[in-house]
Amino acid sequence: MWDRHPVNLSLLHMLPDVAAHQGVALQPLLGRAGIGRELEPGRRVARAQIATLLEEFSRRTGSPGIGLDLAASANPMRLGPSGHALMNGRTLREGLSAHARHMPSLQGGVHIALDESDGRACWRHSFADSDAGHAGVLNEGVAAFMVAALRAVIGEVGGDLRLRLPHRARMPARDYEDKLGAGVSFGNGVGIAVSFDAAWLDRPNALFGAMPPSSDDGATSPYACDWCDENALIETLELIIAAAALSGRLSLVDASRSLGLSPRSLQRQLARLGTSFEVLVDAWRRAQARRRLLDPTLSVSSIARLLGYRDPAHFVRAFRRWENTPPTKWREAFLARNGN
Repeated sequence: MWDRHPVNLSLLHMLPDVAAHQGVALQPLLGRAGIGRELEPGRRVARAQIATLLEEFSRRTGSPGIGLDLAASANPMRLGPSGHALMNGRTLREGLSAHARHMPSLQGGVHIALDESDGRACWRHSFADSDAGHAGVLNEGVAAFMVAALRAVIGEVGGDLRLRLPHRARMPARDYEDKLGAGVSFGNGVGIAVSFDAAWLDRPNALFGAMPPSSDDGATSPYACDWCDENALIETLELIIAAAALSGRLSLVDASRSLGLSPRSLQRQLARLGTSFEVLVDAWRRAQARRRLLDPTLSVSSIARLLGYRDPAHFVRAFRRWENTPPTKWREAFLARNGN
C-alpha cells in the first residue's frame, strides 16, 4: 500500500546535518526518493517518498535505529505551526490538542487521538494508507520525537512512559529502551501508541515556568507583575495571542490567567490604555493575515487555522471587513503589483 498523502519537507529539516555527521551524501538519497537536489522548506511530496528516503538512509548508514537519531536532532520550531503548537500549550493537554489541530500543515492523512483510562493517558498516531514496514524509520522518528517533546513540556525525565510501535523491532529492544528511556513493545498494529500518567496532561508547561496566581476578587497577587510598563503589557499579550491562536483558545480569560491577573484586572488595565483584548486580537489577526497571504504556498484555510479561526468562513468575513476584499483577491492583487 503506497502512501500518497502530502508531507511538508520541513519534516526532514534535521536530515542534512545528520547525514553529514554520518558521512552520507544527501543528494543521492533525495534522488532515490525522487525528491530532487535539495530539501526546500514548504515544498510537499508524497509520504511514500519520505519513507523510501529514510529506509535508504538507514541502509546506507548501517543504522537500523537512525529514526531515533533523527528525532534527537529535531527542532520543534522548524516544523511550522504543528511544532509551535505542541510546545506552546499552557498544559500538555492543550499542546497535544493544538498539535493535532495543526497537523495538516505538516502532513496529511494522519490520525491522532488522546485517550484516558484508569489513570493512564495514551496518545495515538497513525498514518492512513501506509505500510508500517515501509514507514518504519518514519514511525520511529515520530515516536522518539513525541517522547522527547512530552518530557520537555512536563519537565520530567523519568516516569512510567511506555511506547508501542506498529512493526517488528529493527534492532534489539534493549537498544530502543536505552535510547528512549521508556519501555518499548512491537506489534502489527496500525500506528504508534505512547502511554503515560494521565496527571501529566494538566500540569503547567515546564517550558514556561510557574505562572503567578491570581485571586478571585479581582485583586492581583502580591507576587504578580503590576504591568506598570504599558509597552511590556501589550508586547506580552501579543506573544500570548500568537501562542493561543495556534491552540484555538483565544480568550480574555485564558490570556489573563497566563498573566497571573483576573479577567477584570486585565480589562481595566487595557481600558486605561484605550484598548481592549478584542481590539488587540483583531489588530494582530489583521497584521498576520496580510503577512501570511504573501506566502503563495499557504492556503486560506491554513491561514485561518494559524489565526485561531475554527471556520475559514469567519476569517474570510473578517478579512473583507479589514480590506474590503476577500483574501484570495487581495493576494492576487498584491502578487500582480509586485510582479509575482
